[in-house]
Amino acid sequence: MLKRLILTVVLIFGVSFASPTELIGKNFIDFYGKDESGKVVKASQYLGKGKPAVIVYWAIGDVDTYKVLPQINKLYKKYKDKVIFIAPLLSVSDEKEVKEAKKMIPLDIPVWLAGSDSIKAYSIEKVDVPYLVFVDKNGKIVEIMTTARDIKKIEENIKKLL
Repeated sequence: MLKRLILTVVLIFGVSFASPTELIGKNFIDFYGKDESGKVVKASQYLGKGKPAVIVYWAIGDVDTYKVLPQINKLYKKYKDKVIFIAPLLSVSDEKEVKEAKKMIPLDIPVWLAGSDSIKAYSIEKVDVPYLVFVDKNGKIVEIMTTARDIKKIEENIKKLL
């Protein structure tokens, strides 16, 4: 219960260690999460291995995010053979809630239950979602979009990764 309370406070008030623009050109910041099967995973298992990536941070219940995620999902379907997509979930949820949200949105991108290390590392605040991190094939952050709603700009950033 205490963990949930702490994570909720972090999500509401945010924790700043670096601004998104300070992260551009640096290696992506590794983080842990749980995949949809409950297995603990680490971003470095997937990122920086010769394939670019888009990390799509989101939160269950954010109405504006729900409007743009179906469009981001279309980009996932279009580019998934060339770009790795991961969708860390920032709200405190369980696997059942994730499945329900993925159906409702709809969302095919693999979802991870993200830990607070990810929130801190990328200075994410609840108002920033969806928060997209674009990582090149060498693991360098090339762009970060906070409160990403412009689907054309999102696709432009994906194309720059290729």
